[in-house]
Amino acid sequence: MKLPRSVLRDVRDPGIQALIVLAVLAIVGFVMMGLAWRGAARTVYVPLQMPWIVSGVFAGIALVGFALGAASIHLGRRDDAVHRAEVEDLVRSAATLAEELRTGRRAFPDGRRLG
Repeated sequence: MKLPRSVLRDVRDPGIQALIVLAVLAIVGFVMMGLAWRGAARTVYVPLQMPWIVSGVFAGIALVGFALGAASIHLGRRDDAVHRAEVEDLVRSAATLAEELRTGRRAFPDGRRLG
């Protein structure tokens, strides 16, 4: 099976790679909780179930929380970077338009010239 070029290009993006790693960490956290549940369920004596719960479930919850929190921060930073680039393009375009109007290379839509 051959993957399309767009998929390969997207996977090479460091931002997508970070999201994949964080998703794998979240899945590992859920697997840890499942294994802890299984270990605790196989143990009849309740005090011996506690090590399974403490080590597996708490660590799994911590890992899932870390992965989802880091993914949220990562996505927020990517969105902010896109927004910042769009604002910079808008400011650059406005500065270029103002300079062209000032020098007379461009007129207003109604044909008037500045100055």
